[in-house]
Amino acid sequence: MDNLQKRSTANTHVVTLPDGRRLAYAEYGDPTGIPTLYFHGFPGSRLEAQLFDLPARKQKLRVIAPDRNGIGLSDPKPDRCLLDWSRDVSDLLDSLDIEKVHLVAVSGGGPYALACASQYAKRIHDLTLVCPLGPLDQVELMKSLRWPGRYSFKSVRTTPLLMQITYGLFIIPVAQRWPQIIYQMMVAMAPPADTRVLNRHQVRKIMCGSISEAARQGRSAILYEMSLYAKSWGFDISKIKMPVHLWHGTADETVPMIHGNTIANSLENCKPHYIRGEGHFSLPINCVDRILSESLSSG
Repeated sequence: MDNLQKRSTANTHVVTLPDGRRLAYAEYGDPTGIPTLYFHGFPGSRLEAQLFDLPARKQKLRVIAPDRNGIGLSDPKPDRCLLDWSRDVSDLLDSLDIEKVHLVAVSGGGPYALACASQYAKRIHDLTLVCPLGPLDQVELMKSLRWPGRYSFKSVRTTPLLMQITYGLFIIPVAQRWPQIIYQMMVAMAPPADTRVLNRHQVRKIMCGSISEAARQGRSAILYEMSLYAKSWGFDISKIKMPVHLWHGTADETVPMIHGNTIANSLENCKPHYIRGEGHFSLPINCVDRILSESLSSG
């Protein structure tokens, strides 16, 4: 598209969307491979997809990982909803002259992937959800979260000023300057399956970089994204007809299996894979080869 201008630095690229906003993305894997979108988790950024660079090269996948609105180098979109993301993604694909892609989403990327599947099914071969976050307006799913997550997702709607102060004065500045502190808190709360993975040097390096990049623009986008997760998503996932592979670890304490179960049971054409003993972080890292080979089988 003529009104989508591109500029790039190393493996990070920026397109200008029709309304003038910038959308950043990173590319990993095989640059001549099968186009595959990767939606990062929360909090996360395009840099998270570096974890899958080598596996994607082996399987000849071209991984395209965008920063969501207000995250990393992508401009914010005021008053957005989950469905708005699908328009941005479609414009991104137009700018890359890509008609159709595989779509992989991890954790908090799941709701956004489902929004894209709901709105632009013709542009997606299939959808792979890895430990996806479920709709938090369902009481049981909210209750299943550990207290830090449960408190934050509730408070962003009930006491937004307190959250703005807490994130603005403490959490975001720490994430920007010393992401290893946030990361170490994640490690401390993680079950053994996740701890073993999170203590790997390369995983720590990539994740800390992604956390810092997620906080680059401050608190606004982070808090707004939390508020989107905590309310109705605004679309009916039961109407999604495309093939979906859903992966969840039985030892996931960050986004418990009830989230994956709820989503899988709501989809017409979903094949769930429940992996014994894997956690929220160990599943996508330890099982990445299997996830990619079994899920991305069409196109």
